[in-house]
Amino acid sequence: MKKVLEALESLKKKSDAQPEEILPIEKLIGEAYSVIDKAIRVGTLHRNTGGHRKPRLARRKKVVEIHHGWYTPVSDGSV
Repeated sequence: MKKVLEALESLKKKSDAQPEEILPIEKLIGEAYSVIDKAIRVGTLHRNTGGHRKPRLARRKKVVEIHHGWYTPVSDGSV
């Protein structure tokens, strides 16, 4: 998790970042998910803790994408 968060933070601070630069971070996120799942399976982490950590990584990634304009949230106009 620490590596992913550091990579996302450095990418967010980078002013001339390209969308392709998020691909290695996505691989790191996948590895982090795997480690979290293994820790849950072994009993090192409680399943709720893992359930909090995985979405936290995804949220941080989305924040970086929104910051650079690579992702625009779709507003739900059906309300």
